[in-house]
Amino acid sequence: MGRTGGDGGPRAAWNALLALALIRAATAFMPSMWAWGLNVQRFVAPLPGWLLWLAMVLVLIPAVGAGANTRLERAGDRLLGGAWTPWLVALAAAALVWSLPDRTWFTGDFLLRQGAAETGAFPAIFTQSLPLERFLNQVLPRLFGTFSRLDPNVASRTIEALAAAALGVVSVRLAREWGLAGSAAAVAAGTILFGGYLSFFTGLGKPASVLCVLTASSLLGATRLVRSGRGGMLLGLALAVAFLTHRSALAIAPLWIAALILAGRAHHGAGGRTRFELAVAAGLPLLAGLIAAPLLLRIIREFDLPRHVLPSGAHGAGIMAAAFAPLHLIDLANLLLFYTPALVTAAALLMAPGPRGKAGAEQRLPVVLALSFVPLLLFIHPIQGVFRDLEVFAPAGVACALLAARVVGEALQSRRLPAWLAPALLAAVAAPALQWLLHFHDPALGFARARAIALEAPARPEVERARLWDVLAYRAFRDRHWDRAVEASEQAVRYAPHPRAVTMLAIARTYSGDYRGAESLYVELARRFPEDPLAWLGLGGVSVRLGDSLWSARALEKRDGYAPESREARLIRRHLRAFPETWPTTAESAGGRGVVGR
Repeated sequence: MGRTGGDGGPRAAWNALLALALIRAATAFMPSMWAWGLNVQRFVAPLPGWLLWLAMVLVLIPAVGAGANTRLERAGDRLLGGAWTPWLVALAAAALVWSLPDRTWFTGDFLLRQGAAETGAFPAIFTQSLPLERFLNQVLPRLFGTFSRLDPNVASRTIEALAAAALGVVSVRLAREWGLAGSAAAVAAGTILFGGYLSFFTGLGKPASVLCVLTASSLLGATRLVRSGRGGMLLGLALAVAFLTHRSALAIAPLWIAALILAGRAHHGAGGRTRFELAVAAGLPLLAGLIAAPLLLRIIREFDLPRHVLPSGAHGAGIMAAAFAPLHLIDLANLLLFYTPALVTAAALLMAPGPRGKAGAEQRLPVVLALSFVPLLLFIHPIQGVFRDLEVFAPAGVACALLAARVVGEALQSRRLPAWLAPALLAAVAAPALQWLLHFHDPALGFARARAIALEAPARPEVERARLWDVLAYRAFRDRHWDRAVEASEQAVRYAPHPRAVTMLAIARTYSGDYRGAESLYVELARRFPEDPLAWLGLGGVSVRLGDSLWSARALEKRDGYAPESREARLIRRHLRAFPETWPTTAESAGGRGVVGR
């Protein structure tokens, strides 16, 4: 690959793209999760996975890249010139996430929210939520209940598809606002749209997708405000909505302050329209912040400080030690690569020698936005670990993608990067984003990836592994995949042998036909918790199957001692509706009368 005028930018960018592609290929065959932000190809069906990888590699060949760039240039010009083009991008983005719903249910508390969508029992999971999150992810799903018989998550998926459409529009508008054209505009818009965070637009039922849009919209409004004295309404409204949606939006506040200061300096003494825009930009977020402040302070004080500032099980290590622990830093690096691999290319460009244009005031805004999320990344430790609670840092991921898009787009526009590299830069973000969508759409491969993080290097803290195996057990129970359920439950009990985990293992062993193993667990539960009716129910069921007269007699006596309408009897009947195999249905269950038979 040739160089241009002594500028090391093209070589640095090409090397970064090649390195990313080679690492993706290598990690597809490595039984390790050190590079979990890049090894998605290992957990995607081979044909689509390798075809997308091949597309990334082929456009790194200068002749192929130059040919592809001819079309990309035209697409970029249409992107900026057509009045309807942003809406076509919006439609395509919405169709993409709608067609690939998340069926792994592993991210964050997806499984819990899926269950809430199916049952309508929402309140318990929204105790730490702000008003707009409750409206979007609790009130609306309930209103959509009558339309969700085939897909209980239809409300969340609809909201998130609309959010993807909005992100498509904002990405195009930002490329226009930055003054980009042709393939530079296409690459910048694609870098913003195609992030790993698109995986949160596919049914998660949390405000991550909305926050992604609000973060990008805040930068768009801030840029317009600084450049032209317009955009104050967009900035103020986006930030106000963000403040009322989730507490992580506080990290956008430095961008807001910087935009107000820079715009005030640039447009000092301007006309009434600009003063109005500045007033709206300042006033709306301030009003929203005052409204949300009491609830925000309570959530931060009672929930975030004791649970998120230090990782579970590491409270003796200290805040700084936890923030800069090697495994935490490795997880953060993987997280950012998951969100936007364009960060690597942008970093390579920034470090490479060569001429650079003078940055205007608005060009510093993406830097301010990205840096404002650094404390959040370092000092917030999600309860279930970075690997699983990916959506916690979704706005940070968008902020990094916005910075990368500005750096790469400007390098293409100024010809610091040759035009033929544009298709490779776009493929380097679009292909992984599509791979992640395909991955989360496949429950079996999603289970395999989660299992790998629990078993393979690097070793996770025991409390994190316990939670990983616990959710894997729940997922296996949902799928009625009992071999998986036995393995996951055994591992969960190994790391956290609490009664619920032991009960789950006993149920899984019953369904898999290991009645002797189930009986030993139920005996232990009955001895430790003699008032637990499910322990006696399970013990009675397996002991009848095994012909164990001693334990079956004791279990039947205990079970038949419950009044038909007692709390214990109702619990037994509810349990049997979920797990009917807990009690035998053959002739050997002749004693199955009373609360079981009702």
